[in-house]
Amino acid sequence: MKVTGIIAECNPLHEGHAYLIREARARTGADHVVVAMSGDYVQRGAPSILSCRDRAESLLREGADLVVELPLYVSCSGADYFARGGVALLESLGLVTDLVFGSESGDLDALRAAAEKLSEEDEAYRTSLRDGLRNGMTFPEARAAASGSGVPVSPNDLLGTEYLKALRASGSSIRPHAVPRISCRSASGIRTQMLHARSETDPFLCRDDFSDLLLHALWSADDLSRYLDVSGDLARRFRSLLPSYSTYSAFCEAVKTRNYTYTRISRALLHIMLGMTSQTMDRFDASCGLCGWIRPIGFKKSAIPLIREITASCSVPFLDKLASAEKVLPEDLYELLQEEIRAEFLYDLMAARRTHGPGGGRWMSGDHDPSVNPEKGVAYAFSKPLIIID
Repeated sequence: MKVTGIIAECNPLHEGHAYLIREARARTGADHVVVAMSGDYVQRGAPSILSCRDRAESLLREGADLVVELPLYVSCSGADYFARGGVALLESLGLVTDLVFGSESGDLDALRAAAEKLSEEDEAYRTSLRDGLRNGMTFPEARAAASGSGVPVSPNDLLGTEYLKALRASGSSIRPHAVPRISCRSASGIRTQMLHARSETDPFLCRDDFSDLLLHALWSADDLSRYLDVSGDLARRFRSLLPSYSTYSAFCEAVKTRNYTYTRISRALLHIMLGMTSQTMDRFDASCGLCGWIRPIGFKKSAIPLIREITASCSVPFLDKLASAEKVLPEDLYELLQEEIRAEFLYDLMAARRTHGPGGGRWMSGDHDPSVNPEKGVAYAFSKPLIIID
């Protein structure tokens, strides 16, 4: 069985995603295409515009066979963690033979060379990188300058380089394929149009829908520097500008400097709002390499044999029902999963608040799972039904 993996946000799905799925199947001769997709929060430090279930259904209807969810700490982290976590998840399935990703250049050899160069970072590189950042360069620009020629700065080539670094570091046998991107409407352009036209019945979410929650988190935190991606300097800047806070996006603009990009700030603020700490990330990385479980979101009926193969071969628990999580996960990973569930529940509450619907969204519509102990921190514990399409 040939199984090809794709790592994506799909926020939202556009023609480029559909094209990548078609190319993945054609170029690798895949029997099945598995997409490891971000959950309800994404890399740029924002809620996804549509829930992970809506986005997964779109992927399945465009040709994916199975969609599994990237862990929260992977979904809304920088390129290094995002790539390593995505590759680790595909590896843990035990069946993935190929990885296909979009690329501005489509030059796999050049990206491999860049990945090799970046894998051999030394003190001179780190010093040059710090100097570039102090001088106002973006991280991709500073890294390219520190590494010399050949290191990409375009976003998809940069992410592709990180995938190749992750495959190289893990000694993976998964074969990579770089597919040149096609010209089509961008996800950011589609999001802008969706938000501009959204009505009271549209559950489309953006940063500013979470403004009050973020403000509360900023005011109530004792030590902001404990949160992921928040340095001591950035924490002090947050504190100094907090009296002028109005909205999530406006605060990002106010905090932004030459050294702190909008996305970096937004990601740090999201981590504060969701309670995501550097200590937890370090523990998650050290204990299981950023993949402690597999959470399927949906699949095609024709992929049922694939599901059976995965449940027999995957190296981590396959959580098709949350009821089994406490039994199969060690305590530290179960606590991390609860943190993820709380973040998802928060997303659903904000979506319900926007549309004036009942609080709890998809969780309130599910079946109550009495096996989950609420004393351990799960305010609401429901098993989300898997999306299954013909």
